[in-house]
Amino acid sequence: MANQIIDIHSHFLTSEYLKFLEKQKALLEDGFPLPKYNNQEHLKLMKGCSIEWSLLSVSSPHPYFKDDIENSIKMCRHLNEQMAQLKKDDLKHFGFQACIPLPDVEAAIQEAIYALDVLDADGINFPSNSRGLYLGDPKLEPLMEELNKRHAICNIHPHRPASLSEEVFSAGPVPLFEFIVDTTRAVLNLIRNDVILRYPNITWIIPHCGSFLPNIYDRFIGISKILIPQKMMEEVDVEASFKRLYFDIAGNPTPHLLKWLLTITTPNHIMYGSDFPFTPSKQIETNLNQFLKMLEEDDLKPYKEMILYKNAQDLFFKSGSK
Repeated sequence: MANQIIDIHSHFLTSEYLKFLEKQKALLEDGFPLPKYNNQEHLKLMKGCSIEWSLLSVSSPHPYFKDDIENSIKMCRHLNEQMAQLKKDDLKHFGFQACIPLPDVEAAIQEAIYALDVLDADGINFPSNSRGLYLGDPKLEPLMEELNKRHAICNIHPHRPASLSEEVFSAGPVPLFEFIVDTTRAVLNLIRNDVILRYPNITWIIPHCGSFLPNIYDRFIGISKILIPQKMMEEVDVEASFKRLYFDIAGNPTPHLLKWLLTITTPNHIMYGSDFPFTPSKQIETNLNQFLKMLEEDDLKPYKEMILYKNAQDLFFKSGSK
C-alpha cells in the first residue's frame, strides 16, 4: 500500500480511564465494548497502511459525571497529558485533540487553554453533547470566544443522548444509529445558532461521512427560509455555514456514502479517518482498501491525494496549529 495517508480520526484510551468508567458503571454506556489502546499495535497498523500521522482523541463515553465532578476534571487532564506525552515522544507520527470537562464550562475553558497553550494540543475534541449540553448552546459562548482567539481546530465525536429511553432498540448499540443522529443534531444546533459564522477562526470537522447531514441538507435550508421570516429562527446563512465544515470518512465508507457526502461539500474538505482502535486493524485495512478503490474511479481520482493527506496536511501543518 504505497499511498501517503494522514488519519485525523483515531482514538486513545488508558487503563486509568477504563477504571474510571468502571467505577462510574459506564463501561457499557454505549452498549458497545470498549477496546484497549496499544501504541505499538497502532504504529504497526500505521506502517502497514502507509499512515504517516494519526490524530488522537478520546471517543465515548465522555469522561464527565455529575456525581464525581472533581475526578471527572482530573480524568480529562490525565488523558490530555498522556496524549501530549505520546505526541512529544513521537512527533513524527502523532498529534492529539484535547478532551475538555464539559458541561462545566469554566473548567472546560481552563482545560482548553492549558491543552492548547501548554500541552501543544492540535485542537479540541467535542462530544456532540456533554451530558445533555449540546454544541451551539448559548452557555458555550465564552468557550467559543476562547477557541476563536486561538484559531482552534475542533473535531466532533458523537455521544449518547442523555434522555434516550433504554426501551428503544437503538439505545443498545448506540453507534448503530444514535451516534449518527446525535452528530447531526449537534451540527444543526451549531448552524441554527450561527456559531460557525460568528466564530470564523474555529474549524469544525464532522465525523462518519457527514452523519445524516447529506440527507437533511436541502430540507434544513428549505425550512430555515420559512422559519427565519416568521422570527422562529434567527437570521443565519445555512449554506455558508455548511461550506465551512470539514468531514472525515471514519466508520464504513462506501461509494454511495462518499458521493452522497460530495453533494454537500467539496473534495478539499474531506479527510481520511481510521477509527482505530474501535474499528479493529483488519477491518481498517479492509475499509481502507475499499476506499482506495473508490478513489481510483474517474470522477474521484483527481482528488485522491487531497482526501488521503493533502487536505489534512494543509489544515494541521500549515494553519499555524502546529
